Amino acid sequence: MEFDLTKPYCRYFNEICKIPHGSGNERKLSNWLVSFAKEHQLSYIQDELWNVIIYKDAAMGYEDHPGVIIQAHMDMVCEKKEGWIHDFETEPLKLYVEDGRLRAEGTTLGADDGMGCAYMLAVLADDTLAHPYLECCFTTQEETGLTGAQALKPEYFKARRMINLDGAGEYKTYMSMGGGEQITLTRPVTWDENRNRTYRLTVSGLLGGHSGGMIDRERANAGKLAARISGFLIRRGIDFRLCDFQGGTKHNVIMPRAEVTFTSTVEEMVLRKLVSRCGQNISEEFELSDPDITVELTAESLAERAMKEEDSREIISLIGLLPCGLQARNAAVEGNPPVTSVNMGIISIEETQAVIVLSARSALEGAVEELKHQAALLGRLFGASAGYSGYYPGWKYEAVSELREIMKQVFFDLYQKPLNCLIGHGGNECGVFKKMHPDMDIVTSGAIYGNIHGPEEFLDLASFDRSWILLTRLLKAL
Repeated sequence: MEFDLTKPYCRYFNEICKIPHGSGNERKLSNWLVSFAKEHQLSYIQDELWNVIIYKDAAMGYEDHPGVIIQAHMDMVCEKKEGWIHDFETEPLKLYVEDGRLRAEGTTLGADDGMGCAYMLAVLADDTLAHPYLECCFTTQEETGLTGAQALKPEYFKARRMINLDGAGEYKTYMSMGGGEQITLTRPVTWDENRNRTYRLTVSGLLGGHSGGMIDRERANAGKLAARISGFLIRRGIDFRLCDFQGGTKHNVIMPRAEVTFTSTVEEMVLRKLVSRCGQNISEEFELSDPDITVELTAESLAERAMKEEDSREIISLIGLLPCGLQARNAAVEGNPPVTSVNMGIISIEETQAVIVLSARSALEGAVEELKHQAALLGRLFGASAGYSGYYPGWKYEAVSELREIMKQVFFDLYQKPLNCLIGHGGNECGVFKKMHPDMDIVTSGAIYGNIHGPEEFLDLASFDRSWILLTRLLKAL
């Protein structure tokens, strides 16, 4: 299948790819969108974060129909293959087609969410389409915390129906998405000179995965397991002093590996037996979710320093007791998808403090607040303080949605099969709009794309065609 530039949405996607638009570098694309609005004599708003909203009057015969917001984000994640030379600040993407999929040479494609932006531009440029009054919203910095969307002002929007075009999948729509916040616990540590044996406990081989999409699989967390084994040793009367505890690199990734370095007066053989016993129990417990868990104990060269015993015990206890994993499911929806979760994404020992980073998620704002409270309370019991960052609102499931019912009918008429209506646990900009206007009725749509945020990203061109038809028919039905 070709990337046919005679199709407006293909042509506009191609134009978007010519303009660098990584997160935080959207100014040029934002200004191009303003030029587009001026060229087509459409009113617009461009704000201080380079968000752009372009307005289009209703088509003839639709003047009395309620308006619709169409929304997508203009920024992309900029990643490239190891050794590949590409300047994302200045160079256009180099597109090619392989097996019916559009890709970029050596880099991410930005189908997330250039696809949605291209659709909006095609709708705005086409005066033959049937549609109600439109408010097409192009946001910035979605990939780095929904920053652009959260800066939007309620008065920019009159419509109370919204089609989000960041819900890739063609055959599905989301009915809810998670909100969340990052929790960072810090505890001061003090050090003593060390003269005891030094050991390293390594927990590895876990599957991990993104905490927004994989948390309901209830996979093990390496940091929690490492603390569990360490706590087991302490409860058996083992002299245990931390030298280091390192695990994870991102707050939203289920920790696949963790390492604990500690000192003890106990001989290696004794420790090995206890660690092996605990490791066997863990392997049995997680044999289905994480079949390749490995627990290893190795003797290390003598550490120069170790934490005070009290600091060591309290840090291990805190990590062991903090909530982690799936917390609640939605019993009202088939499949009981996750509603609330918390992920322990990062553990590190720094020069003067231990740091634990959690990612709390829920479609329910109150549930996130409760997780924050639990973490802060536990932290205080063990001498740690809590800080919060990266808040983004959730989009709560509502059983009744007029817009969703219309979309389901349009989809069935087109495909002769039911639309797949899903509950999402990751975050997107729908929650921001729902918080801004609580009466907003929202659906998501978009073409199939995959391997997002990596250099193997692709856009399915056949789906790109079909999803355009779905979008235009949905607008006509509204």
